[in-house]
Amino acid sequence: MREDFARAAASYDEAAVLARETGQRMAQRLDYVKISPRRVADIGCATGDGIRELQRRYPAALPLAVDFALPMLAEVRRRSPILQRLRGRGPRLVNADVRRLPLAGSSLDLVWSNLMLHWLDDPLPAFRELHRVLDVGGLLMFAVLGPDTLKELRAAGATTLRGFPDMHDIGDMLVAAGFADPVMDMEMVRFAYASPRGLLR
Repeated sequence: MREDFARAAASYDEAAVLARETGQRMAQRLDYVKISPRRVADIGCATGDGIRELQRRYPAALPLAVDFALPMLAEVRRRSPILQRLRGRGPRLVNADVRRLPLAGSSLDLVWSNLMLHWLDDPLPAFRELHRVLDVGGLLMFAVLGPDTLKELRAAGATTLRGFPDMHDIGDMLVAAGFADPVMDMEMVRFAYASPRGLLR
């Protein structure tokens, strides 16, 4: 999977319509959270939309952009304003797997992850690792695909599509990982495509 995401880095944004939409919805939810994080991370940052949003919202925070595909991190660096980088305010780039982060325990105040965790065969080890690196009172905000994702294709006979975990299963994993009082929310997002090729693009 790492190689697939590495190959997709240069053209990722052309196909990332859903990631942009969920990222915007996640950002809107931050309007209701009163925190002043000192250290923020976008885990599975792709080309950096999430870390740029976190930098905009929390300009005093130390930003970390984490991805397991080096070409994605190269895109984050390329898209960071040069003055920001020269002043040392660009995101720190971390090439790592979410299940083994090279970060100290309790070193982050806010972890953001947009449409990455559902790709793991078992998200529980990742949730445990995120719990380890979050400080007491820290916030984990993430979006994942759910079991109804691509249900129209399944109904049309596509049987090889990957299944995604149910919201209640994700909540149980969060509790098992040590998180207290997880708040889960579900939204249906629909897109229309003119052709099957448009969907698969």
